[in-house]
Amino acid sequence: MIRTPALHRTIAFCLVLLAVVSLVSGCARQVPVSLSVLSSYSGKGIPNAAVTFTGPSGSQSVATDSSGRAAARIQQDRVQVAVTASGYQKAFLQTADLTQLPASIKLDPLYLGAGTVTSGGRPVVGATVSVWNVTTTTGQDGTFVVEGFAEGTYAGRVTKQGFADATFQLVVGKGAKPVQVVLQEGQLLPLSSLATLPAYELQASYHRTLKGEEKSFDGTVVKSGSDILVLSGDPRSPTAALMVRGGQGYVYDHGSYVLKGDTAAAAARIIQQSCEDLLGLPATFSPRQFTIEQQTSVQALGQACSVWSMEGTFTFEGEEVTATATVTVGTKDALAGIPVKIVLNARSQTFFDFVYDAVVEVTSVDSSAAAARFPAQ
Repeated sequence: MIRTPALHRTIAFCLVLLAVVSLVSGCARQVPVSLSVLSSYSGKGIPNAAVTFTGPSGSQSVATDSSGRAAARIQQDRVQVAVTASGYQKAFLQTADLTQLPASIKLDPLYLGAGTVTSGGRPVVGATVSVWNVTTTTGQDGTFVVEGFAEGTYAGRVTKQGFADATFQLVVGKGAKPVQVVLQEGQLLPLSSLATLPAYELQASYHRTLKGEEKSFDGTVVKSGSDILVLSGDPRSPTAALMVRGGQGYVYDHGSYVLKGDTAAAAARIIQQSCEDLLGLPATFSPRQFTIEQQTSVQALGQACSVWSMEGTFTFEGEEVTATATVTVGTKDALAGIPVKIVLNARSQTFFDFVYDAVVEVTSVDSSAAAARFPAQ
């Protein structure tokens, strides 16, 4: 007869042995599984799809990663596989051996959302289209297709450098028609006109060669209200100067300003307008032909100003011209959106037919200082 303590020890030993055997046996039944879940329409991996393995010992679910791949160790007796993903039809698979699973399982989209992006009647190629959490790009014909959506209406946005962003509502479901999105060609930079400032002083330097003819200017332009002062050379003793004051035009002649009427006034305004036009060029370049990139901001005129670099091509008097520019733009108060400096270099595609190098920089916007720059009457 076995004593009670001995019996207890025997039972305990057997239970431990059974547990160890069960654990070892269970581990032995796990096999590594790896497969991809793909769209039958696009062939792309479907992220966040749930792959559920079911068998006599229970079930286990594995989610696909951003590339649509799922990998895990699964109990060998779980031979029923179900794959589900939002916006796609479910898929089921029965297998006798998990090691013989296919490398990929394809799901059919429930619906496709489609549209076309145009501008000026032409397709926009390479535009970025975002609908909820899905992003794609337009093809050569301006069309796009998104998948992975249940039936409903979704907000979308189209972006493309050189165009104003556009939003749209995409209807997804049975019988839904493709959406038509029209982009408006936008400015490269949202610039305001320098002419809106009541007063400023700027330094300007440019040299232009066009078909053998050269023109240049190196000097200062001062605006105070409707008065304009244009100086070249040393501002304290200019080699040449033009002035418009009180509606009258003057030229600098032997140390004094002499009334010259309309001729001097027109010349001063032409030079001032040329400088303002140059500072406004980034807003008029065709966005289809120029690229733009933001650089590190700089301090100018008492505030942090944004800096943009540009490059591209344009046509001038029939010549194909390549150009690069760096534009510094104010960000606060009266200078918000105002170009305060531009460095421009342009060359024609043919040898030296067209050369343009210019630097225009606003050095002051102080009204009192600008008024004081005009000679005493």
